[in-house]
Amino acid sequence: MKEISGLTCWVLALAGALVFSAGTAWGQAEWRPDKPVEIVTPSAAGGSNDRVARMIQKIVQEEKLVPVPVSVINKPGGNQTLSRAYLQQHPGDAHYFDIGNPTLISNHIRGITPQHFSDFTAIALLINEYTVFTVRSDSPVRNVKDLIARLKADPESVSIGVSNLGGTNHLTLSMAAKAGGVDPRKLKVVVFKTNAESTTALMGAHIQLVASSVPSVIGQVKAGTVRAIAIGDTERMSGVLAAVPTLREQGIDVSLSNWRAVIGPKGLTPAQVGYWENVLARVVATDEWKNELEAQNWDGRFLRSKEFTQYMEKEYAATKIILNELGLVK
Repeated sequence: MKEISGLTCWVLALAGALVFSAGTAWGQAEWRPDKPVEIVTPSAAGGSNDRVARMIQKIVQEEKLVPVPVSVINKPGGNQTLSRAYLQQHPGDAHYFDIGNPTLISNHIRGITPQHFSDFTAIALLINEYTVFTVRSDSPVRNVKDLIARLKADPESVSIGVSNLGGTNHLTLSMAAKAGGVDPRKLKVVVFKTNAESTTALMGAHIQLVASSVPSVIGQVKAGTVRAIAIGDTERMSGVLAAVPTLREQGIDVSLSNWRAVIGPKGLTPAQVGYWENVLARVVATDEWKNELEAQNWDGRFLRSKEFTQYMEKEYAATKIILNELGLVK
């Protein structure tokens, strides 16, 4: 009986250890934030990055998706590198996040910062914003075929407005020109501070084409003062731009997104990443989020951490090629 009792005690002790171990692992799987969360934006209040951050904050708090307060912190500057430097001060801490966008890729390629996207933890891609090409409503350029023909005849015959040299709109334009057989380095590109300024210049006939984000020109498209000839999306948009063909439909196999995403500091655990993936999946499923996407003409194609990381790897390779060809890599 003593031997049996001893064996029983050993078995019970082993079982208890296994239960404790399983409980610990389960506790890790059930990670939750236990202090206030900060969503940092790399630009000033009022911009699209800030709007995305505040929409996340609003929905998370209204729907009670997390048990702690969530605040939005604006840290503009350094071509959107200061907010990420702040993020790097909190390795392994899943209470700090940044609104990521393509500068996370282009800034590294151009030598603006040593920050590489792999220096952070990809959480989820939330929004795609594609480039739209617009001309004056009375322009003889009706489509991309017309545009490419004119550029081939004389690349400098068309003054093209963009808001950021090396930004998504400029790169989409350059990639489209290259795909059409035009040297993108010969394009007559005029850089404005904002898309709104470039659209104003277009309406005043100071330039002939604008490559911009959709929200910045949608009002003028509705008013009929400008006409959209192509969208750099993978498929046609809905609403006002439903009749506008994509570049691909017009024989130009180009699509590049000015995406918005959530990234965290390096060193987050799978449990932490999984927690925030699920929270954001619930955010994008709300009617409030969907209504905002429609109001801003944003494309919501949610990607979780693994798929988002793979997406950035492909974007990095494609962006590096075109930036090299444009001579913008240091």
